[in-house]
Amino acid sequence: MKKILGSAIFLVILVAGWLIYQGGLVQRLASPSSSSPSSTQTSSSDNSNSSGNSSSNNNSSSNNASTNVVQSVAVDGFVPNKNTLKSIVTNGVARISVENPSRPFYSEDGGKPQGFNVDFAKLLFAQKEFTSGDHSTIKVDTGHGVDTYPAVPAQLTQTDKDGNATVDIAMDGLTFSDDTPNGVVYTVPYIDDFGYALIVRKGSSIHSTADLAGKKIGILQGDPDVKAFVTKAFPNNQVVELSDASINGERSWMAHFLNNGQVDAIVYDYPFGVAEIEGTDLTFAVSKLEGSNLAYKIGVRKSDSDLLVYLNSAIAKVRQSPEYLDLLRKYFISNQIATTAAQGSEKTYVVKSGDTLNLIASSQLGSAARYVEIQRRNNLPNPNLILVGQRLVIPRG
Repeated sequence: MKKILGSAIFLVILVAGWLIYQGGLVQRLASPSSSSPSSTQTSSSDNSNSSGNSSSNNNSSSNNASTNVVQSVAVDGFVPNKNTLKSIVTNGVARISVENPSRPFYSEDGGKPQGFNVDFAKLLFAQKEFTSGDHSTIKVDTGHGVDTYPAVPAQLTQTDKDGNATVDIAMDGLTFSDDTPNGVVYTVPYIDDFGYALIVRKGSSIHSTADLAGKKIGILQGDPDVKAFVTKAFPNNQVVELSDASINGERSWMAHFLNNGQVDAIVYDYPFGVAEIEGTDLTFAVSKLEGSNLAYKIGVRKSDSDLLVYLNSAIAKVRQSPEYLDLLRKYFISNQIATTAAQGSEKTYVVKSGDTLNLIASSQLGSAARYVEIQRRNNLPNPNLILVGQRLVIPRG
């Protein structure tokens, strides 16, 4: 019995030593005071939350991205660490790869970072997963901008002249699959429930997908995801790939091609489209095409499995907060969404404090599951984008 007990104690000591050597200290530094996150599969929030320059969104990044040597941005007192989670909590800074500009997710005004990702990252790294260690506040460092969408996660594979990583995470409304590029994986969504939008000129005869017969549909050149969606959803339409490069100094590539009649409509990510068409004569004829669902994620190195766990836990917490809803409404509500007034036996409902589409559907249509009908009838791009005092058309029961 003593021999068995002695062997067990030795095994416990051996395992404990191995855990400390492998970075067990990081778990104690970064874990909340109560308990550690237990799974990378933390579920995202549902639709029951209460009301209260273009991006080259190109998913054609190579799956064989090589490791490049780049110049890192200096941070005072920064001490490199191979374990990214430990680096964040001990240095008190999270270095984020971004595309600049990619409004409304990220841009700079007079050198000052702004956009949904900036505000979301501040909420994310204020969670106890990251502030229970050496620093009560984690600095969000977005001084790692690149010019193209695929280059955002690619920065995770790059190192400086000393072989140290130059960024900790990648954020830009990323929709890549795991191992794109090699060695990069993605969190649970920090934004979802949006989709592809149908964008047309104001006054266009196209009001819905039923009006697209014989029409030319434009998509962003080099975006395989939107191309696959459009060719499947509209097999009888001519699809034209368009460049988002600046044309004769025009502000919007979409306005250029639509106003010149080169295409009749454009299918594009709604969240990026909000900033793209702002101030133009374009409108969202359909803000979320049926069958489309965009889920934007944060990229990390595959070797940073502990960081992935902590990010997933923190994302789930932020998404359940009222501050998250405020951000969605701040950045993704557009005044250029086509709507029509109630007709026939339809009625109008005024949104009250505490309302959700689920609750409204339950009280007005007899089933919470019918919130989708209200969303479609009012051309809402996301079920959370309702405001107190907003007038919603309730479809016929």
